[in-house]
Amino acid sequence: MKVLIAVALASVACVSQAQWRNALAPRGKSASPITLASRGKPTCVILVPASPTTQETKAAADLQQWLTQVSGVTIPIVSESRSSRGRVISIGRTAMLAREVAPTADLADEGYGIAVKRGNVFLWGGRTRGVINALYALLEEDMGCRWYTRDSMRLPKAATLRVAPVPRTYVPQLRLRDPFYFVSFDATWSLRNRTNAPDAPVPEEWGGRMDYGPLFVHTFHQLMPPDRYFAEHPEYYMLDANGRRNSYQLCTTNPDTIRLVTEAVLKAFREHPHAELASVFKMDGGGICHCPRCTEMREAEGADMACQLFMVNQVADAVAREFPRATVDTLAYLDTIGVPKTVRPRPNVAIRLCNDTVGSWAYPFTPARKCKVADLVKAWSAVCKRIYIWDYNTNFSHYLAPMPNMEVIADNIRFWIENNAEGIMTQGSYQSPGSERDEMRSWVIAKLMWDPSLDLDALVNDFIYGHYGKAAPAIAEYDRLLRKTGADHAADLAAPKGGIRFEMDNPFLSRDFLDQATALFKRAETLADDATIRRRVERAELAILYVKLMRGPEFVGAEYPDILARFERIAREVGVTHTREGGPDIDERIASFRKAWAERRQGG
Repeated sequence: MKVLIAVALASVACVSQAQWRNALAPRGKSASPITLASRGKPTCVILVPASPTTQETKAAADLQQWLTQVSGVTIPIVSESRSSRGRVISIGRTAMLAREVAPTADLADEGYGIAVKRGNVFLWGGRTRGVINALYALLEEDMGCRWYTRDSMRLPKAATLRVAPVPRTYVPQLRLRDPFYFVSFDATWSLRNRTNAPDAPVPEEWGGRMDYGPLFVHTFHQLMPPDRYFAEHPEYYMLDANGRRNSYQLCTTNPDTIRLVTEAVLKAFREHPHAELASVFKMDGGGICHCPRCTEMREAEGADMACQLFMVNQVADAVAREFPRATVDTLAYLDTIGVPKTVRPRPNVAIRLCNDTVGSWAYPFTPARKCKVADLVKAWSAVCKRIYIWDYNTNFSHYLAPMPNMEVIADNIRFWIENNAEGIMTQGSYQSPGSERDEMRSWVIAKLMWDPSLDLDALVNDFIYGHYGKAAPAIAEYDRLLRKTGADHAADLAAPKGGIRFEMDNPFLSRDFLDQATALFKRAETLADDATIRRRVERAELAILYVKLMRGPEFVGAEYPDILARFERIAREVGVTHTREGGPDIDERIASFRKAWAERRQGG
């Protein structure tokens, strides 16, 4: 791949080409260089079909916008209905594409193609976001543009703009790609970085998202509200171990329960025509029905999932008749983690396997392929071709805590895909911005979900040197320190000592580690040559400041109030609302830090 442009960064960071490397560069032979703009004038047009789709219109507009910022030249958008001579960048399913390229590959919904014929560039794609993915592949992979965050961009500058794309087609292996961090829910960021999380509201006009409509994950109470049914029909709900009906879960073998749930799911699909999936699953926390039907089925099948699938399969049959492209998903989680002996999911049923107590919840720093969950995912993939993964990668008690698990996340994504994963969600700090390296994590995870063959270290360095500018060397050194310290303390970070909710007095967070990290962040702040880069460095430093404050005045000493003041200022500027899973707690947390210092002063 050749990038034939004079590089200067559009973001405030000024990073030399010797430091920054294109971790996304496509593999293959580049086409001959094509000039798109020269001497302040365009040398081509952007060609769209005579009747373009909304996605093709969006793709053309975005391409025009970014090429203008790169070259300073606005390349005209021309409809194929008007005669056009000269060089073109063809967007979407133009007649020219059919004539010159005649593509035959099935690109599904989101796959894309890039071709070069007779000095013309062709970008096209699958049914939904494919053509938009094509243009961002060209910009990112072939030209080195970046959208690390909504506000952090890397755009090369070129008075003479030449491109030499690698001709290719690509279909992502994952249907669902969801980093599940707060910062990844931004629709514009999601579109540019090719994720499709249900919580990222990408408009349908741009190709949409993976839409669950109103039914996502723990849906029993949505499907059958206890306040509507329980008083008159307690038999619709679980019989607990004490022989009493309990409204928390449903009885999934009751014919009337199945009928009502089916009606509710069909109603949801009818009212949300863009929905592709609907969850039918228990409320969180577990609990099984002990009625005779459920007990008999569970014992015969050796798994409570048999009772769950008994209902889900019947719902899926009804959905398939009316909505043949829709999927019903249910979770392999807690009570339903095991595979039944004979009951199998219907073809339109997805199993969402949760890597919780059998994997990352207890051992967040151990690859899934080395945990009990490995056997479970292999067992499920043997009986179901639609596996969705719910993984966990943050400290849910301390969102801001340093988390040395990027290698595990990368390995897990590859392992899930090796075992038929159709979708992956990696649950991070989804409630608040400003958690530990949330922006880097979201970007790197997005890239690995799109192409799991990418190199983790190259991606991390791509982000660090593109996002932190002249401060990048110190931030890169901090990343190496964090990884090494985590590896050295692997035993301290495993359950029962650690686990995903490890506390801030864990031996991993030693005074030596904190001192080294503090020195590196001070160096990074010194290297930062403008306010934007300094703010980015400070955001990353929140993790170290948080640990020090959590360790308390006795650990920190006289610097405690200065650290607290710095932490509060940065947290407020970033917009931190949560330091742990649950309700907003930043005010409460800061108040507890102040109280700790006041008590220290009173105690002398």
